[in-house]
Order: sequence, then structure tokens, then C-alpha cells
Amino acid sequence: MTEGSKSLDFKYTLSMEYPNSEYASQVSNALAVDEELHADRVHRTVRSDGTKLVAEFAAIDARMLRVSVNSFFDMAILATRTLDEL
Repeated sequence: MTEGSKSLDFKYTLSMEYPNSEYASQVSNALAVDEELHADRVHRTVRSDGTKLVAEFAAIDARMLRVSVNSFFDMAILATRTLDEL
């Protein structure tokens, strides 16, 4: 995958299981609208697949990949806790 002239060779895919498909879809929708701060260096897609939340990352280097994944986990935890409190 390439973004402009930079190659996004560092990739990571994660899958998080939720109690039901509606829960996974709500978390996916909440996280999908938040764009990457460095869209020229990191690409992220978020979707729900049944009861799973699936996020795919591609970055120009390991550092940018780590930063993006860590940030995503922070947002996913917040979204999940918010739904748990409803």
C-alpha cells in the first residue's frame, strides 16, 4: 500500500470481540469518524464484522504504527466503557 510517494509497509490488524453485533457496530461507528492525525503517514480502516470490531492499520514506519495502534486502543476503551455505562 502506498500513500503519496511513501510506502505504508508496516501493517497491523486487530480484532476485538463484543457481546453482540449491535455493540460492535456502535463502537465501530464511534471510532470510524475519528481521522488519523498524520494521514500522510498512517492509514486506518475500522469496521464491524458480526460481533467483532476489526481495525486495519498501515504506516510508513514502526513508530507511527505503534502510535496509531496505541491511540486507537485508548479510544476503543473509552467507547466501550461509555457503552457499558448506558
